[in-house]
Amino acid sequence: MADSGTLATTAQVLLAIGADGSAAQVLIDNTNIWILMAESDMEKASEGKGLVAKYASITASYKQWLAAVASQRAAWYAINQDPDNWDLATTQSKLNVIDSIWQDFLKDIKDKDIIDNMGI
Repeated sequence: MADSGTLATTAQVLLAIGADGSAAQVLIDNTNIWILMAESDMEKASEGKGLVAKYASITASYKQWLAAVASQRAAWYAINQDPDNWDLATTQSKLNVIDSIWQDFLKDIKDKDIIDNMGI
């Protein structure tokens, strides 16, 4: 199945989920849904800047940043879908790292200089 999202690939999401993901967490149909959910969250956080619609005009370095954020956000959905797959400390550690990335994105996406440098 082809990737459904624009900002991240299913392979990037699988890397973000990490080793020993459950069958449900690594199912490509699910990762595609989570990518679309992540993109929706990112678009909402950017206050409608058109991250997906204007993807072609975004500079390459920012495309990589957006892919990292989108794949981590999609992994957040995956891990929360089946949090008992790992021991509690591992699950919490994964979610803490992902939340840190998300919080940085929420702060950075409000920076006018970043938006201007992205090319959107």
